[in-house]
Amino acid sequence: MVLELARLGVLGFGGVGPQAYHVFVERSGWLSPEEFAENLSLAQALPGANVVNLCAIVGDRWFGPAGALAAVAAITVPPLAIVLLAASAVARIEHAPRFIGAECAVVAASAGLIFATAYRVFSTVVRRRAAGLTIGAAVAAAILSHVLSMPAATVLAVAAGIAIDTLTRPAA
Repeated sequence: MVLELARLGVLGFGGVGPQAYHVFVERSGWLSPEEFAENLSLAQALPGANVVNLCAIVGDRWFGPAGALAAVAAITVPPLAIVLLAASAVARIEHAPRFIGAECAVVAASAGLIFATAYRVFSTVVRRRAAGLTIGAAVAAAILSHVLSMPAATVLAVAAGIAIDTLTRPAA
């Protein structure tokens, strides 16, 4: 598990969400698609990087607290070492036009990978009964916080109200 997570950390600098699904569900079989969606939701609710939190959850599930610590170290330490070495090299070329173009291409590729992961998780969530509640609360929270610039406490209160209303409404 540690070597697989270290490989995952090295392959996906700045975010390994798309690769994490492939490693946890498709290649290693540590989680089912439903378990991945549930554990990723929990990991997103916790402070810190989502995939690092997910590694801690899965490491703890399989090997206890020592597994959680090993999983977090495996996904964070190798990329940290590489980033420190790369940062010293980039300091010399950061204003070169070719470097700026490559940086823009990497950002575009990262955005595509994030959308791919969102699609995979969304397709899993849609099959569940509470999908409407989840999607409705997420859309409402995004609209309220970003478009209307509402404080986080107000956004949470509105999302909780939508959830309570949806859950207590009689089935049609």
